[in-house]
Amino acid sequence: MRKFADIKYLPLRPKGSTFDKRITTMDWVIFAFLFIYGIIIIYPFYNALLISISPNEVYMKTPFLLFPKQFDWSNYKQVFDPESTLWGGLKVTLVLLFVGTAYQLFFTVITGYALSRNKWVGKSFVMNMILVTMFFGGGLIPYMNLISKLGLYDNFLVMIIPGAIDTYNMLLMRNYFASLPHELEESAKIDGANDIQIFVKIYLPMSLPMLATIGLFFAVGNWNSWYNAMLFIKNPDYLPLQYVLRELIVSGSSNMERVTEAATITEGFKMASVFFTIVPMMCFYPFLQKFFVKGLVVGAIKG
Repeated sequence: MRKFADIKYLPLRPKGSTFDKRITTMDWVIFAFLFIYGIIIIYPFYNALLISISPNEVYMKTPFLLFPKQFDWSNYKQVFDPESTLWGGLKVTLVLLFVGTAYQLFFTVITGYALSRNKWVGKSFVMNMILVTMFFGGGLIPYMNLISKLGLYDNFLVMIIPGAIDTYNMLLMRNYFASLPHELEESAKIDGANDIQIFVKIYLPMSLPMLATIGLFFAVGNWNSWYNAMLFIKNPDYLPLQYVLRELIVSGSSNMERVTEAATITEGFKMASVFFTIVPMMCFYPFLQKFFVKGLVVGAIKG
């Protein structure tokens, strides 16, 4: 019987295997390039953070500051002041975020599901009319005339109703539904389920990755919404957060009374306002990240 000590084990990294490869000069070059590229991307955010937490006179003396020499939280105190119009814009944006996203998801999902089913009368015509909107539009003047005729001018709903369906997202949902086995629908009908029950109890639970992906697209779009407000909204109570931020950064002190009544417009206050608008969405994204890539890839290539 062979002794335990005599047993020879194979090396964990045999020669010639992929694990035996050494780091080459090219690997170092790629690493250095990606590192520098990452610094270039991250530094503007870091610089904006430094501006927001440093006294203005300190930062102006050292514009390429790497570490704050002195902290000043007055900019964030002004941003979070209850009298600031930024809070009014945040309330409007939160309504757009939840109500608008649910509204868009509802119409996008049911349209994608309907177009993924077997042929029905007029399906090709409807599909072609929807696809046309991806390449052609009526232009800004007809769009403004349409909004006026619908009575949506200076109406909060103008930022929700026109965006009921996004063609690209609808096609992703359609492809995803079409990729699911049709035998599920047939077996459910044998068991006595109607079309609504099949959709709600079978297809919707199976499409959670795509729902999360499309929902993230709509949520980011609603959070960053400002264009329709610029065109059609005159009531300052209906202005979303991104439009208020735009007015603050672009117009500055010349339009200060429209942005906030409690703050002095400085570069530090502007940068603090920028972080006030981007941090919530940055915190929201990681919770849906695990669904994002899977849902997008499956919805894009299947069907």
